[in-house]
Amino acid sequence: MATNLALIERDYSVSFAEARDEAIEEARLAATALTQGANSIGADPLVMNNASKLGADLAGDFNSVLDLIQAGRVSQAQALIVEVLDPRYQAFTEQVALERDAQFEAVNDSEQSSSRIADVALFLLALIVPIAIVFIYWEVVRRQQRQAELEVRLDAERQLSKARDDFIANASHELRTPLTSIYGLAQLLAEDPTLTDMGRDMMGLIITETSDLNRMVDDLLTTARLAAGQLRFEPEDVQVVDEVELMIGTFERNGANITTNVVPAVVKADRLRQRQVVRNLLSNATKYGGPDLQLTGRVENNNYLWRISDNGDGVPQELQDRLFQRFIHQLSFQQAVAGGVGLGLSIVKSLAEGMGGSVGYERENGWTHFEVRIPLAHPTTAAEPLGGRTDLEIPAAGAA
Repeated sequence: MATNLALIERDYSVSFAEARDEAIEEARLAATALTQGANSIGADPLVMNNASKLGADLAGDFNSVLDLIQAGRVSQAQALIVEVLDPRYQAFTEQVALERDAQFEAVNDSEQSSSRIADVALFLLALIVPIAIVFIYWEVVRRQQRQAELEVRLDAERQLSKARDDFIANASHELRTPLTSIYGLAQLLAEDPTLTDMGRDMMGLIITETSDLNRMVDDLLTTARLAAGQLRFEPEDVQVVDEVELMIGTFERNGANITTNVVPAVVKADRLRQRQVVRNLLSNATKYGGPDLQLTGRVENNNYLWRISDNGDGVPQELQDRLFQRFIHQLSFQQAVAGGVGLGLSIVKSLAEGMGGSVGYERENGWTHFEVRIPLAHPTTAAEPLGGRTDLEIPAAGAA
């Protein structure tokens, strides 16, 4: 133990002087007990002469190691333990075992053997107990050393993670400004009546790709804020039917076939984060789902249930348990996450839970369903029909 404490002091610049001195004192007491036991056994020329000599030598080696540690020569002490002390201890225990067996065989020849065996047992007890204490302390210190090394590595990992999140946040901020300008100018140009059909198609492509890229930047920024604990929710009473056009407008302008059936209700949610959740799921469906998309909403107990459905192939079975983890891709099948950066569904889960809701996945009758539950603002009050977009009854194939 004293050796390991000295090594930790040297490698990690910490002080264990009191514990080291206590360990040295314990070891010296053990060496003294070993010497006394060896001398006592060696006084009888018929009993354990070889073991007595080896025990005395072993005690001397113990003291030599302790002297080196006290002198600050830790490396030499450790080398002496490995090269001299351990082999001599092994030889000593083997010799004790041999002579003990010889004494047991002599019991039948002498009535005095019982007292000699008692002496042997006492000697072994006096030897084993202090040595066991020393080695137990040694193992404890080794574990403490490993723990200290792990803490150093963990701190380095935390710093690396923070640097990565800071970079993502800064890069996202820098990208948003030019993307917003490109998107706005492209929309203005697309409305120019003098634009040719080819030019209009090109503007539509620019708008679509810029919208996707802007959403991915938002996902990166949201992820960085979530990791840093800096994302703030601003819950308010939100009428769901007023949000539908804002949620699906961009996708419909880009040619997506989305049918809706949204029951009016008021939810307690962060308005922008709720839009981000539904848009991410719609983007996932338009990119990797079937040709027909459905957005439905209804009251379910004290929650409002958003359901985004498509008639595509769905998510591979082996991905379903990990679907809402970060950076989940499946290259050999259709990608199971929105946007291509592997963050869309993990962000949906984090945002839904941050608003007190939940998210889930279901495959039924050839339809893929992503469900988001958001708490109602007034759960005990039945929703009143306030108007809004409720223009489709869902076909039986897509029913819950």
